Amino acid sequence: MKLECTQIGEWVEEEVSKPVTEWVEKTEEVCKDWPWPLNWLCKLVTTLVEVIVWVVEKVWKWVTRTVCKLVGAIIHLLVEVLTGLWDVIVGIVTLDWRRILDGLIKIGIAIVKTIFELISVILLGDTIAFIISEIERYRLKEYVRSLLEKKYKGDELEKIIDNLRIDHGAFGYRISMSSVRTFLDSETIVNEQPAPNLVTLHQAGEINLYELCGFEFNEGFWNRKRYKTLKKGLIVTGGGGGEVTNPISRDELDAYISSNGAGEPKFIVLPMTDAALQSKLKGAEEKGRELGLMINWRKSEVEVTQKEHIVHNGFDTGLASSSLVSFLSTVIGRTGDISEICQPVAVGVFRYTDKLRGIAACLRGSSCQATHRASGVTYIDSSPDTIWKFVTIHELGHYFGLCHVDGVDRIMYSPRQNSWFTWRTIPNLLYFQNDPKFTLSEAKQTWDYIVEHFPATCLAGE
Repeated sequence: MKLECTQIGEWVEEEVSKPVTEWVEKTEEVCKDWPWPLNWLCKLVTTLVEVIVWVVEKVWKWVTRTVCKLVGAIIHLLVEVLTGLWDVIVGIVTLDWRRILDGLIKIGIAIVKTIFELISVILLGDTIAFIISEIERYRLKEYVRSLLEKKYKGDELEKIIDNLRIDHGAFGYRISMSSVRTFLDSETIVNEQPAPNLVTLHQAGEINLYELCGFEFNEGFWNRKRYKTLKKGLIVTGGGGGEVTNPISRDELDAYISSNGAGEPKFIVLPMTDAALQSKLKGAEEKGRELGLMINWRKSEVEVTQKEHIVHNGFDTGLASSSLVSFLSTVIGRTGDISEICQPVAVGVFRYTDKLRGIAACLRGSSCQATHRASGVTYIDSSPDTIWKFVTIHELGHYFGLCHVDGVDRIMYSPRQNSWFTWRTIPNLLYFQNDPKFTLSEAKQTWDYIVEHFPATCLAGE
């Protein structure tokens, strides 16, 4: 519920604070022409109104945040415990020890996380974090203003400032991003093959369909993905939304392979469940705001048929970056035009050849990112979600020029290159924020990159 709580505060800024601030500015302009003491009284009244609205806004945001965090923590605990218990029960019935352990881990993480969230609220750690975040948000806004004023002038500057809500409303770059989820189709035939493509690749040993369909776990328990199979055809649901499930069984997959794809049912394979995907996208929306980015996702899916687009090259091959650029160009359709830089794309894929979780390509380089001829990020799913739901925004951080850092309390932490611990790690995770975050310094770096490389038309919302 953290994102929803933040959005409530943004609504207050847009619908209450912004109109009042605009009224104050217009009224003050009128007051200038009034004789003394009327101009002085007018100024006093408008200042009082502005102060009162500012105080009410901050108090409202704090109350909303606190209540939301308490309610959200309790709801999250109940949901995780119930779904965890269901996993345990189903695991016992089906003799699936992995599902039993998944359920127990889910329950354990939920209980521990809820305890520390409640401690943070009760002992005012969350309140301190709120005050710090408001100060940092103001400092970031002024920093962005200074960057823009150095580069732009006149109407162009005013359009950008207005679009970013630097003077009035909820500050942030309202940026549209594409979320693409790859998938496999059991019926697809490539280059006049005698059998469907999936059967051909599986029999050649280039992919493992049992793994991709979630029946085998060859990368270890902690590197399991939540792949999803879905039978084609009419699916009757109970209504009310939620995840559509109609998976194939192992026996059905056996029949599909042994019949060279002639058997029923026909199906598709997805690299992650709808819920796992949504969790990552919401995590990106939530944490993106710490960088001053207000993300709006456009979702789509694209079929992949080549081996290297199903099992992507990792760093162990020495081809990770070049393979990513090729994939973004040939499959996703990225051309490398500068206009694409302000239309980021994040692609959910099946896996890499190594233990890589995601990778980014940038049109314009930074201190730790090379320049590429196509831009975008790819990422995989992993469980548990509490740990891995921020992988998408981590890769998008690279897209905006950010580098890896030490400390698991930071979004840009990488276990491959960095130490998990700094002196801030324990107090941040256990007392102040309970989740990894971006720092003000990283937010400033992001805007250094944006202002330097993004076209003015993008920043102005044109």
